[in-house]
Amino acid sequence: MHVIWQNLPVILDGLRLTIQYSIAAIILMVIIGLVAALMRLSRFKVLQWIATAYVELFRSTPLLVQLFFIVLGLPAILPVNEWFGQLLYPVLAAAITLSLNEGAYVTEIIRAGILGVDRGQKEAAESIGMTGIQTMRYIVLPQAFKRMIPPLVNQAAQTIKDTSLLAPVGIVELVYKGEVVIAATFESFKIWGLIATLYFIIIFSVSKCASYLERRLQVDKR
Repeated sequence: MHVIWQNLPVILDGLRLTIQYSIAAIILMVIIGLVAALMRLSRFKVLQWIATAYVELFRSTPLLVQLFFIVLGLPAILPVNEWFGQLLYPVLAAAITLSLNEGAYVTEIIRAGILGVDRGQKEAAESIGMTGIQTMRYIVLPQAFKRMIPPLVNQAAQTIKDTSLLAPVGIVELVYKGEVVIAATFESFKIWGLIATLYFIIIFSVSKCASYLERRLQVDKR
């Protein structure tokens, strides 16, 4: 236990960074997913094609490959490090890549939620003079959101776990800090056990909060 207590501040600093990356990625993935889902449901073919291409591209390639390509590959052909700064670009690129990857899955979750709303309610809204935007804002999205909670929570948990893939591209977070501690102490069993425990606590807490929210909103689980 001595090695854990001695290196706990380093591990907790990595945990803080993991939580920050997770929060940023979850917020961005929902925004990206909502925009892309609305584009896929648009009547304009160009928007449908762009959103479909985005979803298929990011769902059909591994996240780790995307991170290597954007974080380490793009600087080889574009002066992105000069544009954004050598220290800022890798962090910014990693966070955006993670958000885009998770957003592709969220796009399909939101699209399925919107399509799950009874069409009769949309027609009723249109019959009383509501515009398409008003119907989506006040009728469709509130009902679709309740149906989306369980899959969105699963995707949020997956996003938290996927932050561990930032370490191979040199982004400092929980796994990265753990590897540094292990390299100095050779106590891999204890440190990896601690890291796994911290991930479990975070994701289990997220799941419990989502279950509480789901009960409060009285989601139909049938």
